[in-house]
Amino acid sequence: MTTVILDTSVIIDVLRGRPEATSWLSGLSHLPTCSELTRVEILQGVRSAERGPTERLLQTFRWAPVDEAISRHAGELGRLFRQSHRSIGVADLVIAATTIELGAELATGNVKHFPMFERLRPPY
Repeated sequence: MTTVILDTSVIIDVLRGRPEATSWLSGLSHLPTCSELTRVEILQGVRSAERGPTERLLQTFRWAPVDEAISRHAGELGRLFRQSHRSIGVADLVIAATTIELGAELATGNVKHFPMFERLRPPY
């Protein structure tokens, strides 16, 4: 059973009610995992009226803490891609490092933010 790491873009699509995102998520055979940095990104952008539904959705996922190994790996990824992909943010580096450290698969709609995964495709 391969762990699936959800990027912020997938959660946003579910919160916005995109049927393809909701269908894909409900079709997973096991509980997906998110980086704690994903929680930060989601909560940073949530409107007051969306707070309740957002919190309920976030409670349905597993959460991966950012430990030293993930932090170091994210820093290395940032160093490797700083010239060729300057727009990669710290959160995406941490999400990528979490995916790699956990031996997981990344689900994202923002493939261009994750050049370290050569065969990455949107899940829906």
